[in-house]
Amino acid sequence: MDPTDDSRRPGEDSEAGVEMMRVVTPAAGKVVALCTATAAPYIALKTYWAFGGRAGLADGFDLVDEFEKNGAPDALVWLERHGIDFTAVLALTGVMLAFALVRPWGRRLPRWLLFTPALAGTLLIPYGLLTAVLALTQNGSNAAPAITQWVAPAGVGAFLGIGTALGVGAWSRLNQAVSEHMPR
Repeated sequence: MDPTDDSRRPGEDSEAGVEMMRVVTPAAGKVVALCTATAAPYIALKTYWAFGGRAGLADGFDLVDEFEKNGAPDALVWLERHGIDFTAVLALTGVMLAFALVRPWGRRLPRWLLFTPALAGTLLIPYGLLTAVLALTQNGSNAAPAITQWVAPAGVGAFLGIGTALGVGAWSRLNQAVSEHMPR
């Protein structure tokens, strides 16, 4: 076969007809889809609260007041007052980033733009584990909780799911990038 012939597929070895480029495996795509699905209850609940819903919150607890008391930036307080929870937006961003790592349309984005936040996002895994431990131990104090016990699994599931999806997606994309640069 002519080495200047461009009719072969990218990554295909012209001599043996063997595909050299490792693409994102279907398993990685399925893991990302499953893990990001765990964020749906969290995103729905946080959006519900941002629109004024009270289910899962302790009596008398107000999210906007809590934001102001803790010194949140005015922009975040404004968003919360207008039905936009910034943590729900961040969770959606993490979901989209995880899919960008494993879907063909994500290949149009520079790797560094995907890897940097994806690797940082894997820190959600230990954060989710810590959240689970604190929820099981009643936050280690006798203070009245701001949320009811059934809410904690939504947060833990989202943190662990998004963190795992970002890790799997980044690993899969890294392996794909390494395979593309393997000598033929």
